[in-house]
Amino acid sequence: MDLIKIGKYIAFKRKEQGLTQKQLAEKLNMSDKSVSKWERGICLPDVSVYLELCKILDISINEFLAGEDIPKETIEQKAEENIIQITKDNKNKQKYLKKIIKLLIVMLVVFIFITSIFIYKKLTQPQNYIEPYLEKSTEMQTANMLSNHPGDILLFHYNSKKDFDSLTMYLTQYQKGKKISDKEICTFYNNPSKGTNTGNIALVIDREASTLKIIDAFEDGYYVAKDISFIENISNYDVWDYNQIEEKTSIKYSKKQMLVALSYGKNHVTSLPIKELETNKKIKNDYTCILSIKFK
Repeated sequence: MDLIKIGKYIAFKRKEQGLTQKQLAEKLNMSDKSVSKWERGICLPDVSVYLELCKILDISINEFLAGEDIPKETIEQKAEENIIQITKDNKNKQKYLKKIIKLLIVMLVVFIFITSIFIYKKLTQPQNYIEPYLEKSTEMQTANMLSNHPGDILLFHYNSKKDFDSLTMYLTQYQKGKKISDKEICTFYNNPSKGTNTGNIALVIDREASTLKIIDAFEDGYYVAKDISFIENISNYDVWDYNQIEEKTSIKYSKKQMLVALSYGKNHVTSLPIKELETNKKIKNDYTCILSIKFK
């Protein structure tokens, strides 16, 4: 059905009867806004209003549906056309509704899928973890600005729901794939009663002096371990690289976990992810220094 045509016809017949939109609306117990919408072709009146509206406008149902006056000799033909048109409109509406329903079902499935992934990730995220700060994070950018050697500082955040007594750092050194040393380099003692189960660790690498500075910062203060030697004759190595844990990593209490691997070489270095170093330990560089951590 042509809503615009029907709307104009309603307006024409209303004026013919000398009625305003408000007066017509009052006769139908409706608002003049509803009449305005009909006449602008936005929508049709409710089916329950058809007969009363046609009576007020002095038109037949067929004329109303056709949106024009119908001569008596063609009224039967027009009635058939209106019935056919209504049938077509109904089929089109059903097709449209089916498309809408299918679209809503697809959207619902996608929503459930995304929500399920979010919930799954939330539930599987470690509650006790250590993770690196992203290179572009405000913390890393600030730390690099404060450092004498931008790029040689690494920041980590840890969160422990479980109480722990101490946080120990270990240094393991390899030369051409052979382990040459493995030692405990510093221990930071924890007081769970003061809420120090969450904190940040900063590793400051001084390549020229071949030393490390380790800072453990938490809610109540911080500890610093300075000038930890990790390599001799560093000038012999002209290439260096480092790897660190790449994402939120579960804390394995009372067990050493690799945190950072520093690699040096005379010509090139092979950079391996921490996970691969932990599982395969394929350390082939001229020199590799691995920093591990243990929550006791």
